[in-house]
Amino acid sequence: MVDYYKLDKIFVQGVTYQTPNDRFYIIKKIGTDQATDTYLKIDGVDTGKITNEFAPLHRTSSNLLGPLDLGKYYYVVPPNKTFTVEGPSGAKIRAIGLIGRLAPGEAMPAEFAGRFTEQGKKYYTYIKGTATLAAAGANWNADTETEVISLTPKTIEKYTLNNVVMAKIENYATAPSEGDVAVRFFLEGTPLDILTTDPGKKGIDIFSMPYPPADTTEEVPFCLSDLPIEVLGDRTLSIKVVNVSGGAIAASAGADMTATILAVVLFEKQ
Repeated sequence: MVDYYKLDKIFVQGVTYQTPNDRFYIIKKIGTDQATDTYLKIDGVDTGKITNEFAPLHRTSSNLLGPLDLGKYYYVVPPNKTFTVEGPSGAKIRAIGLIGRLAPGEAMPAEFAGRFTEQGKKYYTYIKGTATLAAAGANWNADTETEVISLTPKTIEKYTLNNVVMAKIENYATAPSEGDVAVRFFLEGTPLDILTTDPGKKGIDIFSMPYPPADTTEEVPFCLSDLPIEVLGDRTLSIKVVNVSGGAIAASAGADMTATILAVVLFEKQ
């Protein structure tokens, strides 16, 4: 019978690691210290790219997300397999989960062997976009919708937004207030939202989508786990921000005003 121990280790870019013949890793949570794409390559297969924006090494008051919980899409490093950290020089990944110890002649449990074979085709990663809302010193006019992310998976791919979504605006002259800016999701051009302003303002208020959740802004992340958005191959998802303030929002005099949206997504490839 397999014995299990706690896994909580830091792995570093530039080193090739290898599990022994009687040990395997089950990585249930993952984080990084890098702001750019970092990921594990296990037995030559790439896993999902992460950044410290949504998967930091530690949960702190300035980013309450902490390492990304992989749920049932955990990573497996079987016995006698090599793995590396891919990313910027010296990048670190924190892996949290289980170390399995096998008895002589014992095989890794079938559920973990099965996940190992599919983990390069089904994993958590992210989509991100930034758009200019107004040039420096100019206005973003009332009711203007600006696309920040457009995603069209290939025929054999599927993206599911079933995790955290974050949004922010930067370089404004005067900070927007609650109810001034909203985020809207469109699938094949159809808004996943109300169609007119009769029932209220369009979209999800941007202050309800903290980037990232923090104790000085909003501690609760916005998450689509209860109502996932599936984007099948050759279909287009558009995520937009809209000025619902009723008036113009001015950019700062020294820089363009921008909107950034990041969504943690489940990626699947046939």
